[in-house]
Amino acid sequence: MTKVKINGAEYEATIDGLMHDPDWDGRESKAITLSGEFAQVNRMFSDGAVWSILDDQGEYDNSAFSLRGDLTVHTDGTCTVKMGKLTDLEDAYALLYGGNGK
Repeated sequence: MTKVKINGAEYEATIDGLMHDPDWDGRESKAITLSGEFAQVNRMFSDGAVWSILDDQGEYDNSAFSLRGDLTVHTDGTCTVKMGKLTDLEDAYALLYGGNGK
């Protein structure tokens, strides 16, 4: 069973990842699908969110995926939120000028 841990709470989830997300500037991203309403998931996952993936093998910090992308509400009572890493260009910009590359 896979879960996400955010703000000290654990939620059952399905997580899919892309090394090169063609729909999001080629950045590495994770799509987290979990039960919940838009408002709840929107509050949980925002830019800078600190979160991890839990499975039978342990806990894996995913805080590097701190850029919030699209949030999709599904008719089955779940939501999918995309969290992504900064691109190399955004990383360089952040290094030069501070901030998160935006």
